[in-house]
Amino acid sequence: MDNPFSQPKITYIVYFSTLYKYLESFEKFFPEDILGVSTFEVESKTIEAADDDIWYVEVYFDKKLHKQSFAKKLQNFSVQNNLEIIGDINFATIEDKDWVSEYQKQLVPIRIGKFFITALHQLNQCPTESIPIILEASRAFGTGDHPTTAGCLEAMEGLSDFDFKAIYDIGTGSGILSFAAEKIWPQATVLACDTEEIAIEVAEINKQFNSSKVCFYRNSSENLMIPSIGNKQFDLIVSNILAAPLITLAPSICSLLSKNGKLIISGFLDYQTDEVIDSYVKNSVEVQKIFDKKGWITILAKVKND
Repeated sequence: MDNPFSQPKITYIVYFSTLYKYLESFEKFFPEDILGVSTFEVESKTIEAADDDIWYVEVYFDKKLHKQSFAKKLQNFSVQNNLEIIGDINFATIEDKDWVSEYQKQLVPIRIGKFFITALHQLNQCPTESIPIILEASRAFGTGDHPTTAGCLEAMEGLSDFDFKAIYDIGTGSGILSFAAEKIWPQATVLACDTEEIAIEVAEINKQFNSSKVCFYRNSSENLMIPSIGNKQFDLIVSNILAAPLITLAPSICSLLSKNGKLIISGFLDYQTDEVIDSYVKNSVEVQKIFDKKGWITILAKVKND
């Protein structure tokens, strides 16, 4: 008997680009029994999504599609509803695999400063002078290979002479920055949150491999929801998320910094920097250093004491 919760052996994908203002209309075209729809921004000049931003749409099916017929129906739907498809309608297939194993086969250990980021089976490659961070679970952001993660790690390592007692990681993903914080400041209490349930699950798995004591919990996109057992003031706050939530959360984040607190924020591009900085300057924080890695920005800041 088939398991109704099992994944199909082959997933069929349709993908194309359109404008942000048409996303909701296009979703009405696809039947309710599809496996899912994924959309993300391709090109934008603003932090908030604008109508004419270009977005990518990817739709997943468990049944093979007749490409010409399906493409024609989608094009007709677009014309009839005054929508726009940018470029071609594309098709692809994905065969079922053990994706964790596939990920681990492709993962190359990464060295960032004193850190050696690796899967467990490659731990023997860690140089004696490096500090290992083990990431076995891979379904959340934060493997060390993204410029924003690297920027945060570099900024954290530059603060290693400080004696931080309470650290908060907002948008923890895989938990990588929390584990790094523990290794730099082993006497500190580290609290970490993420809005995604899968991220917390991944972080908890990685926690075991790093002999970590980090307290991970799930928050909402509007509220940090710090547990009652957690600190209310932090010597260091690290947040590698996106520009929009960083701006929204700026008052809350700044209110949690201790008198001499430090702040590391990242997850945004160079053209978004001024708006992000402004939101923190308004909340009594001043910038100390800006790291630019391939156009991705990390900011080191501190509480402004008059």
